Amino acid sequence: MDDRQSPTAADYAAQAKRHEQTGDEQAAMRSYLIATHLQMLQLNPGDAAAYFQLGLTLGQAGEEDRAQAAFKAALALRPGWAEGWANFGVLSNDSKALKRAVRVAPRRADLHTNLAHALLNESRFAEGFREWEWRTPSPPRDFSQQRWDGTPYPGRTLLIHAEQGFGDCIQFGRYLPLAARLGGKLVIEMRPPLIGPIARLLDGAAEIVPWGAPPPPFDLQLPLPSLANLFHGQATPEPYLSADPARIAVWRERLDAPGRRKVGLVWAGNPGGHDKRRALPFGHIEALVRSRPGIAFFSLQREGSDGAKGLAALGPMIGDFDDLAAALASLDLLISVDTAAAHLAGALGHEVWVLLRAGHDWRWRGTWYPRARLYRQDKEGDWAGVLARVTEDLGHP
Repeated sequence: MDDRQSPTAADYAAQAKRHEQTGDEQAAMRSYLIATHLQMLQLNPGDAAAYFQLGLTLGQAGEEDRAQAAFKAALALRPGWAEGWANFGVLSNDSKALKRAVRVAPRRADLHTNLAHALLNESRFAEGFREWEWRTPSPPRDFSQQRWDGTPYPGRTLLIHAEQGFGDCIQFGRYLPLAARLGGKLVIEMRPPLIGPIARLLDGAAEIVPWGAPPPPFDLQLPLPSLANLFHGQATPEPYLSADPARIAVWRERLDAPGRRKVGLVWAGNPGGHDKRRALPFGHIEALVRSRPGIAFFSLQREGSDGAKGLAALGPMIGDFDDLAAALASLDLLISVDTAAAHLAGALGHEVWVLLRAGHDWRWRGTWYPRARLYRQDKEGDWAGVLARVTEDLGHP
């Protein structure tokens, strides 16, 4: 690292005091830690561990370029350090660095999973989905039955069980008809709010049991997202999910707006979710609604939908994904952050504009949904730039 062009330990100590004065204790602690690591390196410039810890703390502070430089310095001192290559690779989304980490520690599942994400972000799906098979199931499952390898299973029963979130179930549900054609009996374990759309996708070709209920006896099993490793690249129908016609009729009455373009809005996911950075501050929604008075805006937000003027709050009426699918079928456009609603609109073949945070997310790489338009932050936290592009593309009031 070139300390002549970088802030010094004293600079970070002063920055920490400024954070303390503004009440940002977390930022103050990070600055103090960076100052401490820099002081340690002044005393011992050959301390690879100090460079490593410096890289971690700089990364947490959002100083990614300096964090990468710190990891590089650590690796120059310890070139065979799996943890160093792993952290550098994750920070820089560098699959080559992550492959080096895997070569050093080939049995570590977390390193393979990090490599999978980097490869998938590079749209190297075949290789990436193979590596993703190292992931820890979410939630963990403990089945003794053999894992299915994608070969025909006549005379046997295959259980495909739900894993990850609703969006993942929707995204990888496209492969279920391919699995059904190779059986045998197919049993699908699915989270209850999604049973309706999945049942229509399979049209009686599988037995569907709600997640948490005991499945019937089965011979083979596979997590739903693992179908991507077996079938990615094979043709699947577009669109592959559909809405219930009876519910569409109900929702078209609720979304009645003669002569006006009808646009649905979703600005946040599950409030208990792991990544709050995907949520859009409500102030941006209020500004968007005010800027386009000629558009009929509808909130499909199930929680926190205290509407701005001109925004109809329909979220409390949505009981499951059948309701949401019918609402989407009654709209002209959905504008959503990275949520299951965006995945559902894409799977239904409806027009959806997806607002994405900066960085890498392979779930929105490639051509998963032909009618999805992606709006990604130019830099972390820059929702204003995203909303400016969206507002412009909606047309003039």
